[in-house]
Amino acid sequence: MTGSLRVPSGSVLEALVSGEFEEGCRRHVALTAPTALDDLWAAQCLVQLGRRAEGLAVFLRLQAAGLGDAAPLAAVAYRFEGDLESAREVLAEVDAWGLTGFGEAVACRERGMLALTAGRLEEALVWTRRAWRTAVTEPTAQLFLPGFAAALAMVLATLGQDHAAAQYAAQALPAASGAQRAPLLWILSACYARAGLFPEARQALEELDAVALGPPSAPLRAYHWGVLHAVQGNLARAAAAFSQAAALARENGQLETEGFAALQLAALSSAAGRTDQGRVQVARARSRAGGARAAALCDLQAAALDVRAGEPGGVDALQRAVERLRDLGLKRDEGEGRVLLADAFLRADELEAAERALHQAAECRATLGRNVTVAALIAERPRMREVIGARVARGAPGDLEELWQDLQRIEQARPAPLVLTTLGGYGLQLGEAPVRVNVGLRRALEVLSYLLLRGEATLEDLQTHVFDGSSPQAARDYLHVTRHALTRAVPGLQLPFDRARAVYRAEVRERALQWDLTVVREALLDGTAQGLNRALGAYTGAFLPHSSSAWAAEIRSDLEWQLITAGERAARGLLLREACDEAAALLRRLLGLWPSEVALHELLIHAVRVSQGPSTAGLEARRSREVLTRELGVQVALPDGHAER
Repeated sequence: MTGSLRVPSGSVLEALVSGEFEEGCRRHVALTAPTALDDLWAAQCLVQLGRRAEGLAVFLRLQAAGLGDAAPLAAVAYRFEGDLESAREVLAEVDAWGLTGFGEAVACRERGMLALTAGRLEEALVWTRRAWRTAVTEPTAQLFLPGFAAALAMVLATLGQDHAAAQYAAQALPAASGAQRAPLLWILSACYARAGLFPEARQALEELDAVALGPPSAPLRAYHWGVLHAVQGNLARAAAAFSQAAALARENGQLETEGFAALQLAALSSAAGRTDQGRVQVARARSRAGGARAAALCDLQAAALDVRAGEPGGVDALQRAVERLRDLGLKRDEGEGRVLLADAFLRADELEAAERALHQAAECRATLGRNVTVAALIAERPRMREVIGARVARGAPGDLEELWQDLQRIEQARPAPLVLTTLGGYGLQLGEAPVRVNVGLRRALEVLSYLLLRGEATLEDLQTHVFDGSSPQAARDYLHVTRHALTRAVPGLQLPFDRARAVYRAEVRERALQWDLTVVREALLDGTAQGLNRALGAYTGAFLPHSSSAWAAEIRSDLEWQLITAGERAARGLLLREACDEAAALLRRLLGLWPSEVALHELLIHAVRVSQGPSTAGLEARRSREVLTRELGVQVALPDGHAER
């Protein structure tokens, strides 16, 4: 190997190391006779500024001229461009004897990052460890040691070894320049978030926010804020952060970051039952992020969306995707995938299969050290949490006990959710503690609900729809009092006024919002009888029952219509599968809420006739006529129980 490179004082290299990439380019332009090494460092500045095509052209020219270190740096530029095949080709042609110690370290790191992308995690660990060891001992590479530590930490974190990853990142942080601090801080934030150390994760991200970053770093900063919000259960803020990350990555041509942000958005859409949106995000992720790990995660989210949409074969596809993650050695991803499997089985009321999947998730969790990501997914699924709690109460095996402890820890670490009750009554709580506001609760919740549903509203909107009949001054005064009372009583709730656009908004920050209306709507999106039963379980009465506002009446009637039509559709599906007793039970539950719905009575009579015979169906028909006469005040003709429908 040739001798090691040295850093000249006041050079382009000095600007590169300090993270002053624009200054590095200016210094290079000012040189009257730049050397090949000056060109090499200037090209790195170009890559860091997002001008990757220009930097790559310089690297290739220098490589052709015989400067060995240009080849692995060209592989870096190709990887940033998302051109993994070209990166592999360049590395395959590298002449190890033509590299300095710095070039050798870069080549090892890039081989490790390509192996990581391909899902060869143990190989990735070997290469990134070798890169770090080389960088520790080689003078020029030491200048870039934080970058080598970040690569090793990333591989360790992907393997689920967050504690070791955090140690490498923290060790390199004190000597890192501003730009070098960025990857270390976002790796630290992710490791802390996954360990349930939320204050430490937030501190790392706030330090990152204080660093002057170039455009290439902005998408990853937004992405890791999304990671923290997601583990904390603040899914709306997580979605906003991942959306921002995807948009910034798209602007900067960072295909891999955009792809993984799209995967996160797909997971959030799947959890909420927004399957069409989720499928768009999976398609975007497939086109952006390459490699075996990304492909396996895309398969996982695509299958989870199929399960939510009730597609045949969805559960089988989900099982195959989870097994692929297992084969790749991705224990954390596998554990989270098995939670999705357990959720799919619970939706189909297959309790034994769900418990088996939870035990397998717990086995994955046991390999991860301190970790709460598996528990975080469970915490968003109340029925699954109930299953684990019941098993633990009956003396569950140790693996489920560990998951239960993770759940307790994450729930204690998370800010108490804001619980908003608007169905059948009015309520506002932080966790289980009622919130006291010094204004009328009914009107305050009407204002809050209107803003949450509309996204934003002008004073005129609020006066027309919420304060109908009040003068403009009275509406403004009451809104001011309500805003002050709500934001003072609920930490994290903000009702800001955008002066430029003259609109009000409602924002719930740093805590999850649990709104009964949202629970019902999302359960209905499931499209299955099980989803409908969950929706009916959460439906405790009419929306804002004492409100006379037209907008509230519209929400109220629309929700009832959705429940009734979904119920009729689910009942017909059960009848087609000859599950007549289940259909009859569902129809009776619906008629307990809406006894005047003639179509439901007709379906119930049919279900009883098929399952119990015409005699019992005749009795059911007589009861239905009596109910309808009482509810509607007129006699309604119904099948007598003997005729086919």
